Amino acid sequence: MRNPYKREQRLFSVDSTKAIKANAFGWLNGIHYMAPHTLAGVGNLCPGSTAPCRALCLGEHSGQAAMVKGRKLNSVKLSRRVKARRFMRERADYMRVMVKQIEQLIAKSRKLDLGLCIRPNGSTDIGFEGVACERNGVRYRNLMEAFPELVFVDYTKVASRFDRALPANYHLTFSRHESNDAKCIELLERGHNVAVVFGKEKPKLWYGFEVIDGDTHDLRHLDKKGVVVGLSPKGNKAKRDKSGFVVR
Repeated sequence: MRNPYKREQRLFSVDSTKAIKANAFGWLNGIHYMAPHTLAGVGNLCPGSTAPCRALCLGEHSGQAAMVKGRKLNSVKLSRRVKARRFMRERADYMRVMVKQIEQLIAKSRKLDLGLCIRPNGSTDIGFEGVACERNGVRYRNLMEAFPELVFVDYTKVASRFDRALPANYHLTFSRHESNDAKCIELLERGHNVAVVFGKEKPKLWYGFEVIDGDTHDLRHLDKKGVVVGLSPKGNKAKRDKSGFVVR
């Protein structure tokens, strides 16, 4: 099979349903999707995931990725596996392309008169604050340092990332799963935000913390601090989930 990366595979999606929502709020939202967890066969790209999380993964079981017949992989899933393998095996070259395509998105956002928000982990949970890159011949510790004028957002299930000195332009939201409520409460008390999937109508409060509507857009840097980002279950599997991952 011909490797689509050789044609400089597009790394960022700006036209998915989730990304397009940002336009109405004055932003261009570039989301970077790769094959989640161990599906690409090159290591674990979601180290904080749990079994229910993997079973319901939006990067594998929703949107265009879910449009398959039987067990056949469609072009979206194949593309995400190619990207994951390239990222893990040829990191420096992959990051070079990421930088180049972010620069292209900057030009696009200026043409559209929109701000630019980049989400490095659309379907993975990699600590991009520790992934070096190069821009204009200068080596940077991460993409956020290389593009200090941009906003970066991500969700993570790796609580230890909140104990690090994150770049000021990198906004992380912790993700709840079926067995980490205590950690969620701890992080909320520290002023961080936590994303929670609710099976029914989103409540006004969760463990006493305000719940905001997280489905309106994916621009998590616009959220106030210390709140619960309420999300609706996406995909048929999530809507039927009884593992505890979805709060009912």
